[in-house]
Amino acid sequence: MLRQKPFFAIGLALVMFSGTGARAGEQMDSARAYTDQLDKSQPLHVHLFSTEDADLGNPRHEDTARTMARSAPHLLATDIVASLREAGFTAVTLDESEDAPAANTLSLTGHFTRLDPGSQNLRVWVGFGAGESKVCISGQLTDAGGTKLADFADCRNGLGWGSSEPQGAKGAMILGDRVAAFIAGLADSGAP
Repeated sequence: MLRQKPFFAIGLALVMFSGTGARAGEQMDSARAYTDQLDKSQPLHVHLFSTEDADLGNPRHEDTARTMARSAPHLLATDIVASLREAGFTAVTLDESEDAPAANTLSLTGHFTRLDPGSQNLRVWVGFGAGESKVCISGQLTDAGGTKLADFADCRNGLGWGSSEPQGAKGAMILGDRVAAFIAGLADSGAP
């Protein structure tokens, strides 16, 4: 019978949870509201966040970073839309939709400031946060006239020891949940 050594279990736990960064339910790094009048029935149009000028990390991992840059905007936007709909927003559209947004539509725009895949080799062989990926965004919510209603910035660190691309995708989805929670919080705080 094979006996598992205690240090193996502890080491595995450290590798799995090292570099996990902030979770979906935690506050964003920076979030400011300039209004307390947000209505969940008002049309809201989510634009794909730009990856232009994003920090792609170490040039050695540029191919993986560029792959992340192609998929992350769509993953982030679709997650924001789905999360807002789950939170009770009734008129949320995605930038890729065929219908033009209504005249009084709020706009959620932004960009990725960092899309760093990190190093899979460092995550596997060293662990403890070495080689972690990092996805960062900055964005704003504006009304139809362009007046800023809120702005935010947030980062998501890597998710342990796995492959870089799924880590970036998971980071974008968690950031999407956090953006949606922030916006839903603005609508909920103004509710009677």
